[in-house]
Amino acid sequence: MEEALEALRDVESGEVTLAANTTAGVYLLPPIVARFRMRYPQINLHIAILNSHEIVEEIMNWNLDFGLVEGDASTLPAALDVQLFAYDELILVVAPGHAWSSLPSVELETLREGVLLMREQGSGIREVVEHSLLQHNIVVQPLFTLTDNEAIKQMVISGVGAAIVSWLSVQRELANHDLVQVRIAGLELRPQLSLIQRADKQLSRAAQAFCTFLRPAVAEDSVLQQLAVPDAQGK
Repeated sequence: MEEALEALRDVESGEVTLAANTTAGVYLLPPIVARFRMRYPQINLHIAILNSHEIVEEIMNWNLDFGLVEGDASTLPAALDVQLFAYDELILVVAPGHAWSSLPSVELETLREGVLLMREQGSGIREVVEHSLLQHNIVVQPLFTLTDNEAIKQMVISGVGAAIVSWLSVQRELANHDLVQVRIAGLELRPQLSLIQRADKQLSRAAQAFCTFLRPAVAEDSVLQQLAVPDAQGK
């Protein structure tokens, strides 16, 4: 991977247009972009935050160089080139005063009806949660739906309900004891974070540089490295 980056070291300018789902765009990309800018200061990045379904549509319509999406890569259109670059970790969180906060774990059945705050249809995280629970014959009926991760967090902190969210998005709240993580018995959620592009699209050298930089950057970051693809660690 370092050899590939070395081959692109002479890229002095260019533009990269990409989109990321909320988790990747808000919580994963910032430290990576900071390091990328140090190495390639003349490359301009244009980053949109969209849900995974919208990102796929924008790429298929030739509006993006590539995108970062979350969820089962096998459900993506065959016309896309898909590269796994990290794994997210989804966890159940509640407010300290919630009835579940002192429990060692909750059973899957308790998540069935009217307890979870969830993202909108088209969100990668929602699709992962629904699909994973459906494999256990659990059809989720959300308490209600919001289109913003931060709004979900604030609702949970206020005691409105529980939520299954990315570990990346609640590190500060867990450390400050504003939220409590509760284990879900018999369920581990580690969805793929994938870099996607049209298979028939030729990327610019600037876009190639960012794609090549992304995966090792996750592995080398002290906070993000637990999400790294195993064979990317230490490389």
